Amino acid sequence: MKYDDVSAQVVLRLKYGGKIGLARVIARQLVRHLPDDHANLIITPVPLHWTRMWSRTFNQSALIGQELAALSGIPFVPDILVRHKRTPTMRGLDVRRRKKAVGGAFAVNPKWQGRVKGLRLMLIDDVFTTGATSDGCVSVLKRNGASWVQIFCWARALRGTNHQPAFISRDA
Repeated sequence: MKYDDVSAQVVLRLKYGGKIGLARVIARQLVRHLPDDHANLIITPVPLHWTRMWSRTFNQSALIGQELAALSGIPFVPDILVRHKRTPTMRGLDVRRRKKAVGGAFAVNPKWQGRVKGLRLMLIDDVFTTGATSDGCVSVLKRNGASWVQIFCWARALRGTNHQPAFISRDA
């Protein structure tokens, strides 16, 4: 879905307004885009830093992922990745500043070290803007042996008139 006034309103109400029921609405829209082959597929969210989690009380991407798992029967694992570096809010940052902000922010959770190899992962995020956050996550997952990663998001910020889908495959 294109990131526009309507999609922005939905995600901002979820993210900052605490309207967590919107995660189910989003998941219902995304479920039709899931691959037919669910073998070895795991749903995992883009993680929040603990300070952001503490202030917000929930991870909107994790809520979407939980709902998507409930609708599809695909396992949901919320803690494959960790965000060990606190990053600023990405709103308003350009591509260069976003990449710098998330550089080195993500890692595989120590309890998942050595267990990512060969996994097929659906990485859930709420909005895909420049790709800096998802690229950081995908890079870590690939370095740790994930065989396939697909980014699933509610909305994507589009440049010009190039309408692209709200999911992007990144083969490892």
